[in-house]
Amino acid sequence: MLPRMMLKMRIENHAIWSIRFLLFLITVSLCWTVASGQSTDAAAWNGNYKIGPGDVIDVIVSKNEILSRSGLRVSNLGTVQLAMMDTEMQAACLTEKQLADRVKEEYRKYMVEPFVNVAVKEFNSSPVAVIGAVNSPGRFQMQRSIQLAELLTYVNGVSDKAGRTVEILRDSGRPRCDGPRLFIPEAGEDELISVDIVSAFRGDGSANPVILPGDIVRVSDNSQLTAYIQGNVAASIAIVLREPVTITQAIAMAGGPSSGAQLDKVTIRRQIPGTVNREEMLTNVKEIIQGKRDDILIQPYDIIEVPGPKGAKKFFGELYKTLVPSLVQLPLRTIPVY
Repeated sequence: MLPRMMLKMRIENHAIWSIRFLLFLITVSLCWTVASGQSTDAAAWNGNYKIGPGDVIDVIVSKNEILSRSGLRVSNLGTVQLAMMDTEMQAACLTEKQLADRVKEEYRKYMVEPFVNVAVKEFNSSPVAVIGAVNSPGRFQMQRSIQLAELLTYVNGVSDKAGRTVEILRDSGRPRCDGPRLFIPEAGEDELISVDIVSAFRGDGSANPVILPGDIVRVSDNSQLTAYIQGNVAASIAIVLREPVTITQAIAMAGGPSSGAQLDKVTIRRQIPGTVNREEMLTNVKEIIQGKRDDILIQPYDIIEVPGPKGAKKFFGELYKTLVPSLVQLPLRTIPVY
């Protein structure tokens, strides 16, 4: 009887450890899947919150009211002016502790062993907005790294009218952290990232990207699929594809080409199905107008660029201007640190 009981216990223990090992493998697999979906820009979010332009901070020097400062706003260049300092000190892209340590070193000139504490009073440097077919559109101030799927839970999910696509409008000219330094890029081409909602909630690689400060996230309306036209046209616009639209019709809807537009070098940037990447197609619209070749139907989320000697007009810059008034009216919330 005893050997039979011991054999049963061994079998049960083996089963328990097998289940634990299986759960361990699943956990490792999930972690690897999430990690593989992170963008390189996410590295700037790792660790504690980093101070940014527009944030309001308190710099408290213990037992010294003269050196202490409250309600300091970080400038657009990422600096603050502290007491007894001839030049402004860089504050952006540093954590509260890192900035406190730097201030402490400066104030050793006036105190033997100063105790400095830095705290962010107002978080203003990492805004994101969620609009479109969601249940509770709003603006957020991020205090930590967040991915698309989690952000959509803060707006109580997508509405019944939501399509299958989420668009992320990303300002490439927005200042960002490059290690401990604030990098202010030259004016460049803004990004439009389109991802599949279902894939995002499954955590499928790049379909669940890390959201960066300044992003505008728009969930598509199932009844309003759009394409975009920019460059040397009368007006850069978003085109609602309620019915089939060709490339020549799209240019006409944008008010026609502007002076000097190079219609023989029009580019269509079309998203590759199942990815966030786009392929470019060079189109000779001049020959289409002359009847030498067939017109081309544009597809949802196409970006049409009409080049010219004056350079491309930034469509997203104009789009931001149209969105800002409506964004200001949205409720402002904070994504907390866990």
